[in-house]
Amino acid sequence: MAPLLLSSCSATQPLEPIPALLVQPTEDNRIVLEHAIGDLFNSQPIKLANGVFTQQSKVVIERRLAKDNRGNLLDGREIREADSVSLLTEDGQCYIRHDQTGNIKLVHSINCLATQN
Repeated sequence: MAPLLLSSCSATQPLEPIPALLVQPTEDNRIVLEHAIGDLFNSQPIKLANGVFTQQSKVVIERRLAKDNRGNLLDGREIREADSVSLLTEDGQCYIRHDQTGNIKLVHSINCLATQN
């Protein structure tokens, strides 16, 4: 009975992924990450640099300024902090986390390794 209880406790532990870097960055990997981050933000895919997550596990993403239908900035100031996302890994799986909300998304089709930090 004790092994059964121990295994059921471990199954309910929260996900605790660790910072990671992208392995073998390709354009396809970047596109997958752009869509995953867009999903976390409930928006269109977010444009990323080609070398994203190859040197650092965290990326800062500035918020777009609100514009009207002619492309002019809307009146008024909007002061909001930039968002950040982190590439994480656990059990051989890669995840993207929106650092401000803590929301995590599993990202298929990419490989990542834990950073040495």
